[in-house]
Amino acid sequence: MMANPKARSARLLLLLVGAAGIGLVSYSGFAAGADAPGTAAKPKPTAADDEKAIRATADEFVKAFNAGDAKSIGAEWSTDSEYTDENGAEFHGRAAIEKEYAALFKEHPGAAITVAIASIRFLGPDIAIEKGAASVKFTKGEPTAARYSVVHARRDGKWVMVVGRDMPYVAANGDYLKDLEWMIGEWKADGIRSGLQIKSEWLAGRNFIKNTYTTTADGKTTLTGAQIIGWNPRLGRIVGWHFDAEGGFGNDVWTKEGSKWILEASGIFRDGSESSAVNVVTPIDANSFNFQSVKRTLDHVSLPDLGPMKIVRVAAAK
Repeated sequence: MMANPKARSARLLLLLVGAAGIGLVSYSGFAAGADAPGTAAKPKPTAADDEKAIRATADEFVKAFNAGDAKSIGAEWSTDSEYTDENGAEFHGRAAIEKEYAALFKEHPGAAITVAIASIRFLGPDIAIEKGAASVKFTKGEPTAARYSVVHARRDGKWVMVVGRDMPYVAANGDYLKDLEWMIGEWKADGIRSGLQIKSEWLAGRNFIKNTYTTTADGKTTLTGAQIIGWNPRLGRIVGWHFDAEGGFGNDVWTKEGSKWILEASGIFRDGSESSAVNVVTPIDANSFNFQSVKRTLDHVSLPDLGPMKIVRVAAAK
């Protein structure tokens, strides 16, 4: 038993979510495929039927959890079940699991859970593996989240959870880019720099944002390029990589300060010269932002600042 309530809540997160995929689905008759004497044989459930039943029990589990009903949740595990938390601690049997639930509910009354089942894969007619993620909100303190994997088995006509394991929740890159979602769309520079066009879109399953830009003068394209924005888990920061059609390239590191973004940028031109700048992106509203470039250097020689320049969404441009 863990003394730290927050530690227990983190350790139990699989316990909180694993049963969401456990179906207590009873089928008439005896063991699978057997029927009571004198009754007509009933069709065996298909994999689709079983998956539907497993998913349906998620609502029942959430209801029981949010009601603080440890006994009902414990009943969804097999009597010989095994659970391993992300730290390697093991719990054996329904009674031990139910006891942990009861302790959790006592320490965190009013806790509420949400479950997202990612997949249910059948390895045979009577065994399935469920994977997913879940989060728990407490009336006090920060919410917790975890990924989980559960093995379900059909025993005596019902689905029960027999083995469960939880793992730390690792957010998708797109989760870290939510604060930049407003960029998605087409933009152009307002006023005298109207020859600048920018298109921002999600890339690779919303793990990155791709910005492509084009500048024109007298109806002719003068420069094209692209920027890829993503999450660097080693730095714990949003970063960008940019490339232009003349062969130049560079990178930047993003930091949010209030409502504005500070981009510490550096690059190398095709001729080998080096550049650096601090670029500032300041949202004005949903359809416009200001861009400014300061502390600019070329081969360590200072250059004048640029901007601020107003950029407007094409659909909202007037």
